[in-house]
Amino acid sequence: MDSRVRSVICRLNRQSNRERSGEVKVAPDQEMLAITADTGTFFSILLKAIKAKRILEVGTSSGFSTLWFADAMGKNRTSRVIITIEMNPLKVEWALKNFKEAGVDKMIEIRQGIALDVLHKLKGKFDFVFLDADKENIIKYFDLVLPMIRIGGIIAADNMFYPEHFRPAMRNYARYVRRKPNIQSITVPIGMGEEITIKLSN
Repeated sequence: MDSRVRSVICRLNRQSNRERSGEVKVAPDQEMLAITADTGTFFSILLKAIKAKRILEVGTSSGFSTLWFADAMGKNRTSRVIITIEMNPLKVEWALKNFKEAGVDKMIEIRQGIALDVLHKLKGKFDFVFLDADKENIIKYFDLVLPMIRIGGIIAADNMFYPEHFRPAMRNYARYVRRKPNIQSITVPIGMGEEITIKLSN
């Protein structure tokens, strides 16, 4: 892992762990709600395996997961693009600082706004999409991004198991995506639980 990226990831991971343990309390709109470090490693392996060059993320927060994605895409960052969507202006500012500190800000485009609005206007194909925003709209997000994913590309959704209050929505999500004829999907018991969906055909 790039040393600058590792330094920022380690700092954010410590902060995330303190939040999860209850050691520190922050306002709801400033919570990290980040993936776990083992999930980051899992995604890093996955992205390298599919040779991802274009990534879309719905829900930036502090940019913790985005940094894992950026590092996994390798050194040739001029040809790699991550588009990440965040509504909260405080988190947009926070994430941008983290990206600059890690030296990956040039390959990341933050689109500030309501995710559904941004997705409706988005164009192009992606190798990987990460859904980590509000769960009320997650099925709508899936339907919007599925046409944007290349065949062999992957959509991942966070929080299949935890926090527990997300479970009903995420069970509905899993049932919904698994009824699609052109995908294959499985829940991976890592971190907060990840639904991993590969697109098999158009």
